Amino acid sequence: MEKMEKKRIMALDVGDKRIGIALSDLTLSLVRPLETYTRRNPRQDAEYFLELSRRWNVGLVVVGLPLRLSGGEGTQARKVREFAELLKNLGLRVEFWDESFSTDRAMEFLRGRPPREKKEKKDSIAAAIILEEYLREKIEKNN
Repeated sequence: MEKMEKKRIMALDVGDKRIGIALSDLTLSLVRPLETYTRRNPRQDAEYFLELSRRWNVGLVVVGLPLRLSGGEGTQARKVREFAELLKNLGLRVEFWDESFSTDRAMEFLRGRPPREKKEKKDSIAAAIILEEYLREKIEKNN
C-alpha cells in the first residue's frame, strides 16, 4: 500500500437504497462507522461522496464489491462498479474489496439491539468491517 500521508481511507457498503460509510483515522490503524447515507440519484450521490472525502481528507475510497460464492460478479456487483465509476470520474481514487458476509457480520454485532437501531447502523458497520479487513490485509502484505 502506498503511503498516504495525513489521508484517511473511506469504505462504502453500497446498496440500492442506502450506502454505509466508515472512515479510518489518519494513522490508518483505527476504523469507525460514520453514517448511513440514503441514496437520491447518481449525480447527487457521487457529489455527496466527493464533498465527504474533501471534508474528511480522504485519499482512497474502498468500495465493497458483492461477489457470489463462486467468486463471480452478478447484477449487484455491476451496479456497485457503475457507482464507483461515478466516483472515479469526480477524481476520487477507488479500490474494490470483497464484501462477502460483511452485512451478516454487522447483524451479528448488532444482535439484541432494537430493530430500528439495526436498520440505522448495519450498513455503516458493514462498511467498517470492509475497511478493517482491507487494512488488515494491506498491513499483513507489508510486513
